[in-house]
Amino acid sequence: MTGLISSELLKLRTVRTWWTTGAAMAGTTLLMASWYCWQATNFMQPFEDYLAGAILTPRQDMSAEQIATMHRLWETQSDVGHIAATIYTSGQAVGLLLAGVLAVLLVTDEYQHRTLTATFLATPRRGRVIGAKLAVVVIASAGLWLVSTVVDLVVGTVFLTSRDVGLQLGSPDVVTAVLLNLAAYVVWGVFGFGLGVLIRNQVIATVAATALYFLTSVVVAFAFRAIHELVIEEDWVLKAQVIIPGVASQIMTTPGELFAGAPAQWTGAAVLVAYGLTAGLVGTVLLRRRDVV
Repeated sequence: MTGLISSELLKLRTVRTWWTTGAAMAGTTLLMASWYCWQATNFMQPFEDYLAGAILTPRQDMSAEQIATMHRLWETQSDVGHIAATIYTSGQAVGLLLAGVLAVLLVTDEYQHRTLTATFLATPRRGRVIGAKLAVVVIASAGLWLVSTVVDLVVGTVFLTSRDVGLQLGSPDVVTAVLLNLAAYVVWGVFGFGLGVLIRNQVIATVAATALYFLTSVVVAFAFRAIHELVIEEDWVLKAQVIIPGVASQIMTTPGELFAGAPAQWTGAAVLVAYGLTAGLVGTVLLRRRDVV
C-alpha cells in the first residue's frame, strides 16, 4: 500500500497541476487575509466610530432597533478571538474550490492520458488503488490547507502584533476554527474525487466542480435569503442553508454565528462530512465496477 501511495504522489508531483495550485493557493490567501485585516480595522474601533463610518444614515435618523442590530454585529465582529480565527482561515473561500478541483484532476488525468488501465493491470486489486488515490487526495488537500494556513499565520502575526492584541493561538475558538478548516479541505477533496470518477471528461468535471462550489456558496444561499425575506419569514428557512455544501463549510469554521440564528458548528461539520462520505463511497463503487479503456 505504501508503494501505491508513493506512486500516486509521484504522479501528482511530476505534473504542473500541484505547483500551479499551490501557487494559486498562496496568492489568493495573501489577498484574502490582507482584505480581512483591512475589514478588522473597522470593527476594532470604538462602537461610536464604527457606527459613524459603517453607514451613511446619521445616527439621529436611525431607530433604536437598527442601532441595537449594529451593536450586536460590532460586538461579534470586534472580538479579538473571532478576528484571529477569521484571518487564520481566510484562504478557505478559494482553497476549498482548489482542493476539489485538484482531486478532480488527480482522477481525470488518468482517463485523459489513458494510464488507468496500466495502473489496474499492475495492481489488479482495484480497492488498493482506490485507497491509495483517496490517501493522496487527503494528503494533497491537507497540503493546500498547510500552504494557506502558513500564509495566514504570517499575515495575522504582522497585523495582530501591530494592534498589540496578541496572536490568540491559544484560544480554543482559533484552534477549533483552524482544525475544522483542515477537515473542510479534506472533505472537499474527497468530494472532488467522487465527482472526477462520476464525470470522466476533465474539462466538464472541472467546470462542474467550480460551478457547484459557487452556486452552492452564493446563488443558492441568496435564494434561501430571498425566500425568507419575501415568502416564508421563519427562522428555519435561514437555518436550512446548512444543507448547502458551501454554506456548511462556512458555518463549520466560523466561531460563533455565521448569521443570526445560524446552526452550531457541529451541524455544518456533520453535513459536510456526509457529503464527503457519500461522494467517496459513490466514487469508490463506480471505479471498482466500471470498465476502463
